[in-house]
Formats: sequence, structure tokens, C-alpha cells
Amino acid sequence: MIPQASPYQDLFVTLDELRKRTARFRRVALHIHSPDSHDWNRTGDKTLNDRERLLAPSGEVEFINTLKKHFDLVVITDHMKCTYADRVSNASLYEKDFIVLPGMEVNFQPEAAISCSRLHILVIFHEGSTVESMSRIFAGLKNILDDASRTGNEVITGLRLEEFIKRIHKEDGICIAAHVNSQQGIRHHFRQTANGLINLLTIDPATQEEQEKKLSDELKDYLLNVGLDALEISKATDVRHYRWASIEKGHKVSIPVTMRFDAHCIEDFARPNLVTWVKMTSLGLKGLRDAFKFPETRIRFTSDLPTPPSPLLLGLEIVGEDKSLFENERIAFAENLNCLIGPRGSGKSTIVESLRYVFGYNRTLSELDSTNKLSERIREMQKANLTGCLIRVVYQTQAGDRRVLEATFDPQEDYATRVFTANGDQLSVADVESSGDYPMRLFGWSEIETLGRDTARQRDLLDRLIIEMPPAKQERNNLRQQLQANRKDVEKILNELNTICARQNGIIRRYSEYKDAFEKLNTEEVKKRFGELDLAQMKGQVLLIIKQNVDSFSVKVDELDPNSLREGLTELLQKAPQSLRDWWLTDATQKLKILDSETNLQKYLSSATQVLKGLSELLGQHIDVIKNEIDTIQSQIRASFADDSSMQKIADLRTNAERRLREVSAVRDEYLKEWKRLQDALTAREQIADQLIQGHDRIAGIRARHNEAIETRLNQYFAGHMKISLRFQAGHDTRQFIEEIIRFKVASAFATQYKNRRIPEILAAHFNPVTLAQAHFACDASVFAGRQLPDDPSAKITTAEAQKATDLWRPWAMDDAAQVESLQDNGARLTKMMTLQETEWDDEESILLNDRPVGELSPGQRSSAMLPLIALAEATPLVIDQPEDNLDNRLIGQVLAEILGALKEKRQIIVCTHNPNIVVSGDAEQVIVLDAISDRKAKVEKHGSIDNEDIVQSVIDIMEGGRDAFRVRQHRYGMDLPSVVAAGGFG
Repeated sequence: MIPQASPYQDLFVTLDELRKRTARFRRVALHIHSPDSHDWNRTGDKTLNDRERLLAPSGEVEFINTLKKHFDLVVITDHMKCTYADRVSNASLYEKDFIVLPGMEVNFQPEAAISCSRLHILVIFHEGSTVESMSRIFAGLKNILDDASRTGNEVITGLRLEEFIKRIHKEDGICIAAHVNSQQGIRHHFRQTANGLINLLTIDPATQEEQEKKLSDELKDYLLNVGLDALEISKATDVRHYRWASIEKGHKVSIPVTMRFDAHCIEDFARPNLVTWVKMTSLGLKGLRDAFKFPETRIRFTSDLPTPPSPLLLGLEIVGEDKSLFENERIAFAENLNCLIGPRGSGKSTIVESLRYVFGYNRTLSELDSTNKLSERIREMQKANLTGCLIRVVYQTQAGDRRVLEATFDPQEDYATRVFTANGDQLSVADVESSGDYPMRLFGWSEIETLGRDTARQRDLLDRLIIEMPPAKQERNNLRQQLQANRKDVEKILNELNTICARQNGIIRRYSEYKDAFEKLNTEEVKKRFGELDLAQMKGQVLLIIKQNVDSFSVKVDELDPNSLREGLTELLQKAPQSLRDWWLTDATQKLKILDSETNLQKYLSSATQVLKGLSELLGQHIDVIKNEIDTIQSQIRASFADDSSMQKIADLRTNAERRLREVSAVRDEYLKEWKRLQDALTAREQIADQLIQGHDRIAGIRARHNEAIETRLNQYFAGHMKISLRFQAGHDTRQFIEEIIRFKVASAFATQYKNRRIPEILAAHFNPVTLAQAHFACDASVFAGRQLPDDPSAKITTAEAQKATDLWRPWAMDDAAQVESLQDNGARLTKMMTLQETEWDDEESILLNDRPVGELSPGQRSSAMLPLIALAEATPLVIDQPEDNLDNRLIGQVLAEILGALKEKRQIIVCTHNPNIVVSGDAEQVIVLDAISDRKAKVEKHGSIDNEDIVQSVIDIMEGGRDAFRVRQHRYGMDLPSVVAAGGFG
């Protein structure tokens, strides 16, 4: 129940109203006996089932109320009687969402019956039928008295079954063979009368299977031709014996199967396992008859009742303006198959494009095939028809929550959607697609055919058929992101290394020079004289480093400002309304205690500053002590050399050399520290890379294990002349890898000779991006030497070429002057190789149709091969614009319609179409009829299933060119006009 305060209440109410004419499953019992039946209440409670009370006029209401608890539609089928059924049926006409149809269980003995074989036939009539009209099926049968005089044990004799069924149909009734497998069932009767086949049951058991199949085929033809509308079975598993289909006068015909309820007391009503679930648009005989036209999708039992698809698109609202195609339209979607129909220019594709915009798929338009400028055409259509439109999509999530996805179309923005609850509260959803809560798949006009040329997208759709694939792919994506993050860390270290190398005019490269000069002067005799001084100077260095760190940290603390907690707030409040400023100053500030927090924080910072200041002063004092000590030692050394000028010179030169070495060593030590960080980062990178390879192998293994089962699923809708298969090669999708090898000129490092222009292919055949980079990091030429193409041994990497490439891509080398390993090209080689290492590669997986790659086939063949894939891939709502494009009518009727009819129970499907086979053969639960009222204006005309006569008429007018054109074509084809069309229906 939506609260009154919801701003979307009117929209929700309208959408619910527009869904009322859709077909949906109802609880049905077609074989219920009443207190007027001679065999009522043989086992139930005597008081509860009191015949006298229930047969009284007031008992009808009690009986109806009892039935309503368990069913939506009931047929009362007393033995050979219909008076009470007629009374209850008429009384039920005043009920809401419940109806009783009058009927009878007729005892029938066919004229050709052997022994005392007797059939039980359920006869069902229109609501409101009279006893007199129902009794006309007994006209001329002298042994059948009037209804009031019948006991229920009467038997119809002297008629052929076909003739009796025709009587029922003449009275617009439905005829169901009851107890089909019992002694009173049609199957038993057939076996007794199948003169030519009955002997087969006693022939050699070795051929029994073939004989039973022949008997089954004969029974199928008999049941389909005798005129029965349905069969009644006793358990759900029996349905497999009767799910037949035959082609009669060009039409696919199958016989419906219903569950035998056969209730004889009120306690029997509470048996949900015996309910027949029938999908109907309206309760009544017409709804039942319409459902019998599509038994495969419209008749279910409790054991195979499909779970309603979830999530769902509940509806769409477009609020436009004078220049937009739609001014103000609301469209409601059913949970199964929805078909948008209408003439050209009526806005079918515009509705698809409005959904594309709201769900943010404009951002991926560039992924569509650019050769036919499809993305440009889509944007032009959106701009022409949706400019100025506010678009609202009502979405029901997997959890059952209603959400409103709202966006005003802006041709300058690819995504502008906001998400609201049913109450109108805005949710914090940055992206409806990436959030995962609002999944939908959309294929616009010609996108299905385009998919046939894109093996990467085919692979992605195939992956969606594997339940264990998403977590494996997510893990791989996470590892790729870790590699990218690692590269950014490495690049920061490279910048720091280059900065260190450039310091003091590249002083680090004078390390060997200064070290040799110092060691030449620093003889053993000199070391002894200067040992105490060296120790004092090292102590001073230690204290100085600590003081520098303390002073640096103190500066950072001083820079902290407690007032920064309100940074940016002043500017916002200046632009805000007075009500917001008042709220902040009088309410929020006090409750949050912002000022108190700032005051406390200032105290803590002041205290920290004092601690750091004290520590810095103490370190300064100790440094001064060490300096005094150094001065004293140096004075003593000078005094000792007072009489020896040569030693004084050596001491001065040694002091200068020691200072220079100390300066360069400090820079070099800093460099080595960063170099260690670099090596640690690269070690971590290698571990991530190894995990990435393992992740790829795991994904390839998952695909390989499931491919056979996927092929079987994809082929279930195709006739024998069409076969889908998968071509799978682990790790062979290297197109992007080869492009990057060429872009980074990796191949040219090996050779530039004409014969080796295939170097990129050789590398891609033997390495992936991760292992190629690792090989270059290892600087081992033997890894590359001798590599060749499997199909062309002349395309081979020689030892000399391998060594040349290894040298050219060596990321670092020893710098003898600095006595450290240094980056080649200031780290550019390393950066390029890391970037190459992050290149995506994958398995090569594509679809073949009749053993040929679909990309090499005609547009129609490509489309036909892709249809099962996009339909089966997921259970999320699926939107397709004109899936019949590029398909011939045979494929549409035999493949596409069957796919949509079968898949609509597992996922919601919304189709824009010009082909009646999709609407009719797909048994659309909701048909949305649009009309072009001018060159630039369109509107929604009506909603409803194909059970509604006005929808049928729209299908005929729009898709068949009108009833007369339909008749002319059938006459030209030499085909009989189906009775349903002649009568005004469409089957």
C-alpha cells in the first residue's frame, strides 16, 4: 500500500490500472462437485457438508465463500445435472476476482464401445448460462430426462464421441476428457477400440518400445482430431505423456492438460497440489478458452508454477513538451512478455531510447559498431524525440521494493538519473548500473546483429550463463586494479629517485671519486689520529637527523587549524537560504558541539607543540655539546701537528675529503633507501601478477567446464538444420596485447627486418602481458631466443635478436660512478613495461553457426545465432527493439517466438516489433499499442493482452494490414481462414 503522501501515488495507481487487462495466473479447479451431486460427502464432516443447508437459497453464498478461499475460478460439474451449478454461477457474478462456471460431468458410452466401457466428459459452459441452454446437448436423447428428474447415473448412448463434442461446441461450451487414465477414461477407451493396434501389446517384448510409440502416435492423432478441448490427468508427472503438438492446416496444435480435482466435499477443496494454474486476462469461459490456445505457457500445476520474474520494470512515464514526440504518456509493463506495436513513427524506438538514457547506457554507446555510425543515429533520435522530456521509470527491485528512476533528458549529459523511494525520498545512488540494484539489458535497433561481430561481447554474455563466473571475474578485475595502483606507487618512487640523482648537480655520480680520494688520504696512521673526531662527528649526525625530524613534524602540527573543520562552510551558508543558516547556528552547531570540539582540539595541538618544542631544544643542547667536543678534538689535533706542516696539510685535506664523502654518502644512502622501496614494490607487483595469471587460468577452466552445457542450452530452440557451437581457445584473445606491443615498439627492439615483422604475433603466441614484462625484468635473453610462430617456423626470434631486445629494454644497470643500480632512460623503460603488463588479455571464445563464425555470416544469420544468447544470459529485464530485423519469417515463427515464449517465465521481456508472430506466437501478456498522430507526435492508444478483442483488432490492423488484407493473402496462399479470425478473434 502506497502512503497518501507519496508524490508518485497517482503514477502507481495508473500503472496498476493499466495492468488489469494483462494475462496472469489464476487458481482454477475444473472438476468440483456440489451438494446436489449424488456422490456428495462420502468422507467429509457431516455438519460442515450438510446437504440440506447448502442446497437452501442462503447456502449458495456460504458455498461460494468457501470456494473463494481456495480458488479464483471454479467449475461445478455434478454428474449429469446442472441446476445447482447454474444457481451458484449466477450468484458468483456479483463477486470480485472470483467466478463459478456452470458445467456437468457427463457419462458417455460411445457407440463403438466394447463391453461396458464408459467415458466421463466434463462439459463447461459460459457464466450466466441457463439450465435450458445447457440441456440442449441432450436433445433427442430419450433416456436423458429433464435436469430436475436426473439422478446423475444416466448414460448417453447412441452417439459417436465426435458428434457429442460438436453438440457441446455448438452451445459454445468446452469439452474435457475426465479421468483420462482410469477405466472411464479416453485412453482406456482408445486402447479397447484401436482394433489394428491392440494386438501389438501382446507381440514380442523386444519390440514393445516401438509398438508403444506407434500406439502413442495413434492416440495423439485421435485425441487431436476428435475435438476435445483438453484432457484431465491425475498427477502432474503425467503431463509428459500428453504434451504433444501437431500441424493442422498450417497451424501448430497441441492439447491442453488440466489437473483432476474431483472434489466431493468441502474438505477436498484444501488441496493446493491439485490446483490447475491457468493464465487468463479475464475470469470466465473466454479466459479459459484463450488459455487453452497456449497450453505450453498458460497452463501450469503447483509443482511447475513459474516463479514470477524479478526484478521488474513496472512502468514508464514520459512528461514532454510541444516539441517532444510524447507529451504526457504512461506505459505499464507486465512481468512476462510485453510487446510495443504501432506504425512507423509511433514512438516504439523512442521508448527504448528513453530507457537507455535513464539507465545510463548512453555512456557505452561508443562500444557499438562505429562503421554504421549506430551510436550517432541513436543520439540523433534521442535529441529529436526526447528533448525537454522528464522520464520516470518505476522499478521493482529483487527485494520487492519500488523505486522511481528519474531523469530529464539532456543531450549534453550521458547520465543524469536520480533514484527515489516510493515515498519520494531521494536515495544516494551515484550510478544505477554499477550499484547492482537496478539491472537491465537493452538491445536497440540493429544492436543484435552488431553483437554477432563482437566476440568480446559474445564472451561476456556467455559468461553470464555461468553462475560461478562473476566472483572469479571480479577477483581478476581487483587484481588488475591492484597492478595499476602498484604502478602509480612505483612511478612516485621513480620520480623521487630521479630527484635524488639530480641533487647538487648530480653529486651522487661523484661517489666513487670522493670515496677513492678519501681512502687515499685516510691511511691507518691517519685513522688512528682522527678516530675520536670521526666518532664525535657521527654522534652529531645522529642527533641532527633526529632534530630535523622533530622540527619537520612540529611544522606540520603548527599548520593544523581546528577551524578547518568548518572549511568551505562559510561560502555555502552565504549562498543558502536564511532557514538553513538559522538551522545551522541555532540547532546543528549546538547539538554537534562543533565549537567545543575545536577548542579541545586547539588545546591538544598546543600541548603537542610544546612537547615538540621542548624536545627540539633538548636536542639542540646536545648538538651544541657535540660541536664543542668536535671543536676541542680538532684543536687537539691541530696542536699535535703544530711542528709538522706536512701532517697539517694531510689533516686539512682529509677533513675536506671526509666532508665531501659525507655529503655524497648522505645522498647515496637516501637513493639506496628509495631503491629498496622500489624493489619491494616490484616484488609485490610480481606477486600480484602471478595471482593475475592464476585468476586467468581459473576463469579459462570454468569456461571450458561449462561450454558443452551452454551449447546444449543455446541449441534447444533450433531445428536440425541450425547448430550453434562454441570456439574456445584459452588466452588467445591477444588483439589488444598485440596493439600495445606495436605502440610501445617492443617488437622493433628485436628486429626491423622484413622477415620478422611478425614479431608481435610471436610474442603474443608465447607470452601474455604479465609474463612478457616479467621476462624483460629478468633480463634473460634465453627466454626469447628460438620462439617462433606455430604455423610459420620461418618467423623466429634468433639469439642475437633476443639479446638485442633484452639490452634495449633492460630497466636498470650498474652505475660504477655512483656504485648503485640506476634507471635506464630515467625509468621510462620500466614505466612502459609496467603499462604493457597491465594490458588486458582473455580467452578467445566466439559463437559458430553451423561451424562457421557468426561474424562471417549474413546479418540475418548473425541475429538468429545471437538471440538465444541474449535471452538466456540473465534473469534481469530484457529490452529489445525490433528483434525480427534481419530475420526471415520462418526464423521468427520457429525460433524467435519460441525463445520469447519460453524465456518470459524466467525474465521480463519488453519488445518493440512489427511482426505479428512475436506478439501472437509469443503469447504476449501485455501489448502496448502506439499511434503516430502526426509527423512529430505520437501517443499510447491502449494496453492489454491478446485476449482482448480491441488488442486483437490492433494487431490485425497494424501488423496484418487489416482483416481484408489478411483474408486476401490467405486466399492467395490457398489456405483455410482460421475460424477464430473469421469469428473476430486472432489465434
